[in-house]
Amino acid sequence: MSDIAISLKNVSKYYKLYNSPKDRLKEALSYKGKILHKKFYATKNLNLEIKKGEILGIVGKNGSGKSTLLKLITGVLTPDEGSIKVNGKISALLELGSGFNPEFTGMQNIFFYGTILGFTKKEMDEKLDDIIAFADIGAFIDQPLKTYSSGMKSRLGFAVAVHIEPEILILDEVLAVGDILFKRKCYAKMEEFFKDGKTIIYVSHDGNSVNQLCSRAIFLMDSTIVLDSDAKSVTQFYEKYLFSNKKEQESLKHEMIQINNTNHSPIINIKESLPVEKVLATNENLLNGDQYLSTLVSTPDYINNNIASFDNISIYNNQNDMVNVLQLNHKYKLTFTVTWYQDLQDVFFGARFLTLKGVVMSGVNNKHYYTNKPLSVKKNETFNIEIEFDCLLLPDTYIVRLFTSDEDTWSIVNDAYMFKVKSMPWSQGGHVHLKQTIAIHKTDGQKILEKLL
Repeated sequence: MSDIAISLKNVSKYYKLYNSPKDRLKEALSYKGKILHKKFYATKNLNLEIKKGEILGIVGKNGSGKSTLLKLITGVLTPDEGSIKVNGKISALLELGSGFNPEFTGMQNIFFYGTILGFTKKEMDEKLDDIIAFADIGAFIDQPLKTYSSGMKSRLGFAVAVHIEPEILILDEVLAVGDILFKRKCYAKMEEFFKDGKTIIYVSHDGNSVNQLCSRAIFLMDSTIVLDSDAKSVTQFYEKYLFSNKKEQESLKHEMIQINNTNHSPIINIKESLPVEKVLATNENLLNGDQYLSTLVSTPDYINNNIASFDNISIYNNQNDMVNVLQLNHKYKLTFTVTWYQDLQDVFFGARFLTLKGVVMSGVNNKHYYTNKPLSVKKNETFNIEIEFDCLLLPDTYIVRLFTSDEDTWSIVNDAYMFKVKSMPWSQGGHVHLKQTIAIHKTDGQKILEKLL
């Protein structure tokens, strides 16, 4: 257990539901122990281990048990079945202003919350200035919490939670409220926690942010964990589930449970074991713009392919060669065909470019350019699509997502195509090249350097 921050074994939390208040009273007064209630499980038979320093994402629809799980971990609720062990000082933002007293002032609530977590007044005094500065709510710090807006509660709650130096931090959609500047402060603080190796549980409906922040995620459905895997695989299944009909959702749930029971990775998209067909031996060749076609391939994952299908997916360079290794600052063309299997009105379609972790780098669809021209399609009609683009992505491996929709019905193919941007003789980090220039002048105005990166 030395490297385990949180451990749940067969944890369940249920509530007693009665048909009427009379049944509740009859059950309470029954000498024979008559049962007049039904059990509603908010969480059921949860088994979960989170290692120290791990960043775990949690996704799931409203009512799936996410908030209950977090309250069990933090001790706000106690399990009716099973056991929970937490190894480390924990701080949580489960709801706006959770743990605060609405009658207390902001200042009083800071000390009140600190006392609950076991800090002395002296210890909280040492943190007070940093908390007040981070919250930045001005004179309201001395006003009752009940007079605060939701954004001010979020500011104060986040400020306290991150400045008490927790070993485990739990965040439940807390960044959905607040202005842009405050959100930037929050993200910067979270980045500090990630670098310091804190254990973090992050709950969000935004799969993109889960992919960006988390290495692992779980999918909660109907009070149980149906999938526990890498963040991209989990959010991909989550997105597929949201866009599927009820029959397909049941099939997906069964598939995820099977994957969990066999401990197999659900999606393996990368295969690159054979030598490349053409090798660039020197940086000189690379700078001259040579590209090659490698054995890098992806396994497409379809969502609602009974609505439309995508075929003949490729990327071509200016010489009309098919490539999957791209050169920075060169022009390319993504091509594919779309066949619709039903009549649709006001259709749009397009592509997104993502990192392997599922973070969206860029995207385009036909409505970006033809907003005043609604497009209708007929059953079994096929379109040839060409998307021209400049490669401004820095060296890494990327994936293409294709989609079509009429606002109500989506058809998506994840991992439709995979490509690399070839390494350069220089590296500056990040994912996007902004065509920066650096110019250096002496104080007398003499230019000594001007270089396009």
